[in-house]
Amino acid sequence: MNRVGVGLSKEPNPEEAVAEVINYAVKEVNLPQVHWVIIFFTPDHFVHAGRLHELIREHTKCECIAGCSGMGVINSEGEITGVPGLVLMAGYTPGLQLKALAKYQELENSAGVTQQIREELETFVDEKSLFFFFPDVFQHQPNNFINMFNFLKNSPSVYGGGSCNDGRQETTIQFGPSIVTLNGAGGLAMTGMTDFVAGVTQSCTTLGEPMFVTEIKDDLILSLDGKPALEVFTEVAKEFEFNDMEEAAQQLLLSFPLDPEKPVFTGEGSMARHVTGLDVNSQGISTSQIVHKGGVLSFAYRNHKSAEIDIRAMLKRLKNKKNKIPDFGVYFNCASRGEALYGRKNVDTQIIREILGEFPLIGFYGGYEMAQMPQGVQLYTYTGVLVLVYL
Repeated sequence: MNRVGVGLSKEPNPEEAVAEVINYAVKEVNLPQVHWVIIFFTPDHFVHAGRLHELIREHTKCECIAGCSGMGVINSEGEITGVPGLVLMAGYTPGLQLKALAKYQELENSAGVTQQIREELETFVDEKSLFFFFPDVFQHQPNNFINMFNFLKNSPSVYGGGSCNDGRQETTIQFGPSIVTLNGAGGLAMTGMTDFVAGVTQSCTTLGEPMFVTEIKDDLILSLDGKPALEVFTEVAKEFEFNDMEEAAQQLLLSFPLDPEKPVFTGEGSMARHVTGLDVNSQGISTSQIVHKGGVLSFAYRNHKSAEIDIRAMLKRLKNKKNKIPDFGVYFNCASRGEALYGRKNVDTQIIREILGEFPLIGFYGGYEMAQMPQGVQLYTYTGVLVLVYL
């Protein structure tokens, strides 16, 4: 019989922290054997990450270890940010095939991280596989990984989050079976589960009606619905009474629907992007998203009320797909969500328990999110990505 346990610790000492999470995740659940481990930890544990890895291997006798650092960590009981936090999930799942990995580029001319991951996955995964992915946000471009996943043979379903820290340094840590990497990329692939479902919840709410991109030049959006794009941006900014255009560019976002034919700006249906530049001469605005003439977009801003409505709607969609308690879940949450968004702690985890019930849950706060959609793996920001697994 499959069993999964999860434990959380706020202890700053690595020995005490590992002992606590192992007690909850392995001993209290009475796992006969540990087949795999996922671990996430806050920046306070950076200095002894190697010791954490050593202790986990020693206590679990497990070689299939994956995980990373994040700005905060999550389990079914709550969310930890700003203080030491360690969360560990352990699984006894004899029916699953598993592969944990962590990769980094050792030498300038050696194989890149993207290539290394592709080579590892092509020999293991199929279209029914899940891959939980934890890439560093500082040294790697997420779109390189996404392009690789979308052309991978026997493509697995990929969900993940950008491994990050609290901003004090541009360093992240990833755990593999026998390695601890800096600014690398890691993950856990599994196949053989009965089923899984996943959903994306948005932090942003859109402003007004969607607009057509009516003129572009290079990376600049020159006009929206026939009006100069910067003029439209300025009109929206005035409604919010920002102090200046720089503040407006930081606060206002552009939301792009995945399906421009049937634009939806909630849940999985859209992606939020920052305005990256304002060009007075051309009256254009720029963004990191590739934009085409005739495309659709809407201005958006982060809003805690709409975010709470959206996560409830997302969870109800997942429950309608699979109306039973999942065996475990993994939650990739944007670092700008949580208390930073709602003004109070544990909102998402409380709503998850309220709608889906009690089950082992693990997650972390990251720099961006990835999720598998019918159109391929997508890059999300300001979202929460929840994966529910049924063994």
